[in-house]
Amino acid sequence: MDRMSLRAPSAGLTLMELMIVLALVALLLGLGVPSMQKLLHGNRLRAEAHRLLAAINMTRSEAVLRNGPVSMCPSAMARTGRAECSGVYAQGWIVFSNADRDRVIDPGIDEVLQVFEALPPGYSLTNRSGTRELSDLISYLPDGSSRKNRSLVICSPPQVPVDSLSIVINIVGRPRLAKDWGQCARG
Repeated sequence: MDRMSLRAPSAGLTLMELMIVLALVALLLGLGVPSMQKLLHGNRLRAEAHRLLAAINMTRSEAVLRNGPVSMCPSAMARTGRAECSGVYAQGWIVFSNADRDRVIDPGIDEVLQVFEALPPGYSLTNRSGTRELSDLISYLPDGSSRKNRSLVICSPPQVPVDSLSIVINIVGRPRLAKDWGQCARG
């Protein structure tokens, strides 16, 4: 018997088989990554909407609990450490007792109750028509009413087509979450 016939047949893959496997993996990744991105951004959007809703509910319950006006305003206090109402809600927000119901946090009179971080980069918080970012003061009176209807629309980054989520506050002050209630500016 010659030495060549005693060897076992090769158990590897040919170059053509490897190329086919790589092409299939690339195709599956190309199809799967965009839907995974949409899922991740959708989850992040829901988390941010629930965080904002919790802040609004806290503002309302603190007004009733303290029997005095409590407000929520845009503020970068989480980043800067300065207790002031400025900018837009996407940069962060604070909840504070607001005896004179203005946009100024008066030392010794008003108290900052909670500070919230900014929205993730690319996310925005706009009015219902999506034409401007929000900077209005959200105030509650001791009876838990806000006396103003409003809608806050949270949008994902423009390159990710995820349905918007809105927080709708009725005139009595009750906030609720609504899916696709407003428009997002898509660029």
